Amino acid sequence: SSCNIYINTVPTPIDKHKRPDLSALKKSSKTIGKQLSQDDIVIYESTVYPGATEEVCVPILEKESGLKFNQDFYCGYSPERTNPGDRDHRVANIMKVTSGSTPEVSEIVDSLYKMVITAGTHSVSSIKVAEASKVIENTQRDVNIALVNELALICNRLNIDTEEVLTAAGTKWNFLPFQPGIVGGHCIGVDPYYLTHKAIELGYQPEIILAGRRLNDNMGHFIAEQVVTLMTNKNIPVSNSNVLIMGFAFKENCPDLRNTRVIDLIKVFNSFNCNVSIYDPWVDKSQV
Repeated sequence: SSCNIYINTVPTPIDKHKRPDLSALKKSSKTIGKQLSQDDIVIYESTVYPGATEEVCVPILEKESGLKFNQDFYCGYSPERTNPGDRDHRVANIMKVTSGSTPEVSEIVDSLYKMVITAGTHSVSSIKVAEASKVIENTQRDVNIALVNELALICNRLNIDTEEVLTAAGTKWNFLPFQPGIVGGHCIGVDPYYLTHKAIELGYQPEIILAGRRLNDNMGHFIAEQVVTLMTNKNIPVSNSNVLIMGFAFKENCPDLRNTRVIDLIKVFNSFNCNVSIYDPWVDKSQV
């Protein structure tokens, strides 16, 4: 191969037990390792737990290449920050966090991304710091959404409008504008499990993060059950009713079906013997 810099950005999902699935990362590292030459640099962008690049990927690269890490070849890490369906925040205008396995490599990695990222870069001291920054930024969002989801559950019991409460609270300058709803996709609903996996491995049992995940995972059931309750209160027969769900991807204006929580709504409606139809112009029908 004529390449001397490799960028690896394969998917890193979770398995059915909500544990990190690094199979694609391991396979791709094995493929790259077979191609490595002296002084090559491998940059990882996939979301992983802090330490994964050097603990999981580097040994594979060494084994397949026969080369020594930080002597014959080097690594960098720069987490991807794409936002599917967002026309305003694209790859080039989202600041990029960069890192390298040595100070010299860190400079090379940072310079490389500066060539394409108009928003600029933020170089950090180690690969592990860069890895942690990615899982933490998505975990923070997940926890904040869980907070307003719990508020929605409480407001429902208080018989007050959650949106009105949030609008009123939002009149204070430092109130964070999060909205309740289902949380799916391949990032926000997945990345917290990478962080908690590593925390548990190190002997720390996370509480808030996992509580937020449980709460967000149950919101689809809550929303569907609220619809059924409203139908019942209005004397609309639930069984054999026609239900139209607008949107099937994990978020709006996006064709990605990975970890979509709309499935949870469908399961609840099916349990009530409803006839469910789905409309989403962004989604390829053959993938449903």
